[in-house]
Parts: sequence; C-alpha cells; structure tokens
Amino acid sequence: MKHFISIYFIYLMVHNGFSQSYLDTVEDIYKTDKLVTLDGNLDDEVWKDLKPFHFTEYSPSWGQTDVLTSLYVTFDDNYLYVGFDAKDPNPEKIIKRTLVRDGYYGDDYSTIYIDPNQTGKNAFMFSVYPSGARLDHAIYNDNVSLGRSSDGPTYDMIWEGKSQINADGWQSEFRIPLSVLRFEIRNGQVLGGISAVRTINYDNKLLVYPKLPQEISGAIAQPSLKKPVRFIGLLPKKDLQITPYILGSNNNEYHIDPKNSTFNKVSKSKLNAGLDVRIGVTPNLTLDLTLNTDFSQVDIDNQIVNLDRSSIFLPERRKFFLQQAGLFIFNTGLQSQLFYSRTIGINNGQLTPIIGGAKLTGELGNWDVGFITLQTEGIKINQNAIDSENFSVLRLRRKVFNNRSFIGFMATNRVRNDYFNSAIGLDGVFDLGHENLLIGSISSTFEGKNYGNTSFNLLDNSRLALQFNQRKQEGWFMKGAYEYSGDLYNPAMGFVKRNKHHNIHGELENGKFNRTKVDGIFNYRKLTLVNSDVFYTPDLSKVLTWYNSTGYMGRFFTGEEVSLSGTMQYEFLEQPLKFSDDISIPKGQYFFKFLKGQFTSAKRSALKATTSIQYGEFFDGNNLEFQFSPEWNINEHVSLIGSWRLNHLNFKTRQIDEWINIPQMRIIWAYNLHLSGSITAQYNSLTNKFFTSARLRYNFKDGHDFYLAYNKGYNTIRDFSTFQLPYYNNQVIVAKYTITFMK
Repeated sequence: MKHFISIYFIYLMVHNGFSQSYLDTVEDIYKTDKLVTLDGNLDDEVWKDLKPFHFTEYSPSWGQTDVLTSLYVTFDDNYLYVGFDAKDPNPEKIIKRTLVRDGYYGDDYSTIYIDPNQTGKNAFMFSVYPSGARLDHAIYNDNVSLGRSSDGPTYDMIWEGKSQINADGWQSEFRIPLSVLRFEIRNGQVLGGISAVRTINYDNKLLVYPKLPQEISGAIAQPSLKKPVRFIGLLPKKDLQITPYILGSNNNEYHIDPKNSTFNKVSKSKLNAGLDVRIGVTPNLTLDLTLNTDFSQVDIDNQIVNLDRSSIFLPERRKFFLQQAGLFIFNTGLQSQLFYSRTIGINNGQLTPIIGGAKLTGELGNWDVGFITLQTEGIKINQNAIDSENFSVLRLRRKVFNNRSFIGFMATNRVRNDYFNSAIGLDGVFDLGHENLLIGSISSTFEGKNYGNTSFNLLDNSRLALQFNQRKQEGWFMKGAYEYSGDLYNPAMGFVKRNKHHNIHGELENGKFNRTKVDGIFNYRKLTLVNSDVFYTPDLSKVLTWYNSTGYMGRFFTGEEVSLSGTMQYEFLEQPLKFSDDISIPKGQYFFKFLKGQFTSAKRSALKATTSIQYGEFFDGNNLEFQFSPEWNINEHVSLIGSWRLNHLNFKTRQIDEWINIPQMRIIWAYNLHLSGSITAQYNSLTNKFFTSARLRYNFKDGHDFYLAYNKGYNTIRDFSTFQLPYYNNQVIVAKYTITFMK
C-alpha cells in the first residue's frame, strides 16, 4: 500500500492534467517578407499564402465544427501579424458598441492569446472589436487563482489593430512589436503557444482554436492549454521604451485649524515633469526605471459598503504596477497577499508622490526574478505629516516537477525615519495532475523603530496557508483550505483580509453543461452544496465565525443567468463591531440566516442589468439589501453605466433603523478611437459625501497620450454643533502629456 501511494503521487506530479491530443503536435509559423497594410482587410498577398487555423464551437454546443472563422499568423523582422476572417451570414447583426480602449460592453470580438516562450504559465491577450476598439491583458500563473491579486483588467501594451465590417462578416488585423512579446531562442528554436477566441454574440456563440476543454475552469485563458507553435526564422528583439511626461495641476483642499475648529483653504499649483524608461536587458529580462512618477490620470475608486469584519480590497489601476504583476502574487490565504502594490504611493485614498525607483522582472535561467524599489515623498495629509518612505520587494520562483509547479520566496521591506516593517515568506504551487492543485505558503513579519529594537515570536508573527483546489466546472469538484494568522502578523506592504485566527474553508460543487435545449433549459448549471468557513481564535478556544452557503446557478442558452442561495452564519464578537457613527453591533454571540437571489442579463443586450435582492436576519436585527447595476449602450459613442446599493438595517431591540444608500452613475463616451472620456458621480450616505470625477484622453497612438482629469469631493451634511464643514474637501485638476519613444 505504501509503495502504491508513492507511485500514484509521482504519477500525479508528472501528469499534465486532462489529456489534450492537440498538445502533442507543433504547428509551424513562418516569416514573411511581404508588406502588410494594416487596415482591417485581409486583402494583402501575405494572407493568401498562409495556412489558416480553424475553430470549433466552445459554447453553447461544445465541439461542433465551425466553418465561418479563420485565424492567420505570421511575422517579419519587427512585428507579429495576426489576421481574423470572421464570416457571418448576418453581418447587420454584428455587435459593435464601443470605441473606448479597454472597454467591453457586449461587443463581438476576435482575441488571440500568445505564450511567447511556451512557458505554460504566462500569456498575453490581444482583442479587437468590429468598431476597431482594442483591449489587452496579461495572464499569469497558468490562470490559477491565487487569492485576490492587484492586477487589473487593463495592461496597455503598445500595439496596433484595425477591423472592417463587410458583406461577408468582419475582418481584423493585429500588428504587435516583437520586442513587447519578449520571445527567446532556446535550444536553437523559438517555441510558443497560441489560442484564439471569436464571438457571435447575437447568437450567444463562442468559438475557439484549438479545441479547448469545456470541463476545465478558465481553460480559454489557460497558458498550458495553448496550441504549441514554432516560429521559424524569428529573431527576438529587445525592448527599449523611453516615456517622458509633463504635468500641470491645481489642487484646492480645506485643512482644519484645531485652535478654533475652522477650515482654511490651501491652494497649490505645480508644473512637473517625469520619466519612465523600459530596458530589455535580455529578451526575457526587463528593467523599468521611473523618476518623479505620477498617476494623476488614474480614475477614482468606487465607493464600497463593508458590512462584515474583513478589510476591503481595491484593485490596482496604475500601469507601472500592472506590468508583470502576476510574478509578485504571493498568496497568504484565500484572499490575502504578502505584497499589495496599493500600499505604495496611496495613503487614505490619496496619491502620495513617488520620487523614483526601479523594477526588474523576468527570467534568469530556471528562475523567475522580480525586484521593486520605490521612494515616496514626505507630505502632509489632513495636517498629518507622512515621512518619506522606501518600499522594496524581492521575488524569486523556480519551476519544480513540471511546467505548472513552482516554489518561491518573497521579501518585503518598508522603511521610514522612525519605523520599519519587513516580511519574508516561502510559497509553492504544485500541479498534482487532472487539474488538481496544491497551493501553500508560510510567511513572517518583523516591525519596530529600528532593526535592533524588535521582538519576534514564530507563532505570533507568522501566517500559514494551505489549499487544495480542483480546477474543474463539470461533475463534482471541491476546494479545501486551512490558514493560520498570528496575533502580531502585520505585513505593511501586504493585504490581510482577516487576521488573528485559524480558518478552515471548504467547497463542494457540481456542474453540468447541456449541449442543446433538449438536454435542459440551462446551457450550464452549478449546484453549490457546501461553501463554508469556520474561524477560530489563535488558541483554538473559541469559534469566531462560522457560515455555510448553499446555492444554485443556471445560465440560459440565451446568456442570462439566475442564482439563488441561502446562508446560515454564526458570529462571536469579542469587541463591538462598528460600521459607522450610527451603526454598531454590541459584543456577544449571534446566529442568523438570510436568502439571496440574483439575475444577470445577457451581455449581447444593449440595455442590461444585474439585479440582486438579499433579505434575512443580520446579527440582532434584519437586513434588506438591494443591488442594481444597469448598463445602457446607447451607441458606440455613449454608454451609461450605473450601480445602486441600498441597505435597510433594522435593530428593533436597540431602536436603530438606518438606510444605507450608495448610488453611482458613469457616462463613458468616445468621439472616435482617439478621443474618449468619462464622467462619474458617486454618493455615500455612510460618510455623507458626494464625489465627482471627469476624465478626458486623447490617444494620438499607443504610448502617446494627453489626459485631462478632474476630481472633487463634496460634504452633503455640513452643519455640526461646534463647527461647519466646508462645501467641498478637495478639488484637483490635472493636465498631463506623455509620449513614448520606442526602438
């Protein structure tokens, strides 16, 4: 028995998951010396000479042969070229809704995924819509979810794409610089992986190349499932980008005078300049340098209601941190990270100037390496002085056992005059075969006034996380996890959703695809039998939280989704839990139950919405929660996007009856593919604040932009017994011009 278990374990470690026969052969992609005119029409001679890659249907009827779509790929000395011929018998039904870069509102699209060096873990995604709008993104860690990470949906690589609708459907062309793809010659060859996606949204169809498995969750983006290709004659190019910027801004803020409880207006205007440089040290190792970094054009965060005792995770939007963000993911629990880039240059929601720094990312032999160091400027926020700080992080990873397994190390360090915080950790992801993953990490933190004046206890200052995950979506599948977080564990450059606990998490689900409506009303349905957490105190003496949710989700053949779930929850509060000045929960034990239902419209609809209603007990009272997120794509020039969260909290025994109201409205507009912008308004009844922002972007071409940004935060309730708040707290106007020079 002992030998059988050992042999089985070795088999799992070397097996590469579900067997896909297309992975056993390699397609050759050849160089061209012919001219490619980038206009969205595949009428150049170069396309006629290429072998097409053909598609199959992924959904709703998986496996059916598609005869409408062809993919072509070639390259020359400087660029990779991609062509899509997306035929359609009903070209008048092709959906084109936006001209905005990196926006998606239900448009049809053609997408190619490229794993340049057949890593089986990382890939780039490039999409073009029928309108000519584009979107790009990066896939990391074989699309394995390692908790919440700070990488956002936009990547903003420098590339070009065009499209045209014609009588037979629509076509698109991509031109991607070889230097940004970072190809590498290994053993005399350039081996990579590709896959592609095309949608016919009016018919709710998704087509893919190659024939990707439907039963694996996230298979479409998964780098290890890309079709192996060989680029014959490709010579890699090193990346070199130099991006200077110039910025002018005006900032008005009100600061309180503690002597007489009045507010004084402080106005600042500045003219500034900065520089970003990206150097390809080798084809697969990149050095980024930044001087006087500024992110003023980045949009404001959405207002969020937090009605539990977990921290709020906000996504990263800054390009410097988005590039190669996947390398710096270090999972310390189901939704926690040892490194969270928003700890750098953001304090209390406000941007802190970054003097400069460097980032080195890529591969050295068998090692993935990453290093970031940045120095922030000392400033005052609300009369509170914030010293200049240095932020540094080192990341190392090495492949073990197979292409989808690694062990890694991370160290972070945050230092200012009177304080330091350091963290170190080891982590690993192990592919056990058949899409079974074992994920684990252990990390410790140290902090104090100086390195000679700090104490350390291994249990109190450490965090341990283990997870077993079956990456499946058909049949029965499960997830199990354990984590421990000590009393003094505090990564000042990380994100901790919840600390000071033992946590056991479990999920058990069953999914099923129906190929035709004869098989059932849903194209896909999923039963969640168990989705449960139990939190204990660090000494295991008390249960702090327990809950279990059971639910059912169904996706119709037309694209709409419905779901219903029920939750039972127990909470033991050792201290009162405060949500706002008016709403708090006394310490004690609570058991409550609630139901939730949700409906999501199909993406193909111009007018669509996600609507959810939750009602039930909430600690010692009741909670009615309504969320409504409508979207109206009026035409390709204008879209209206809204959200509204309404909570009615009623604690009868304590005579508390409160409404929480968080509405938001956003207008996304684009005059053409170059000129676009947005106007956003948000209100938060918990803080009695109203926020407005406006963004204008003129994109001359990729890497060459002009931004105009405006933010203002208002006080909706101003009069208090001893003082009066100003009409607004802050107002910022920024104009920024940036241009990239590229080798």
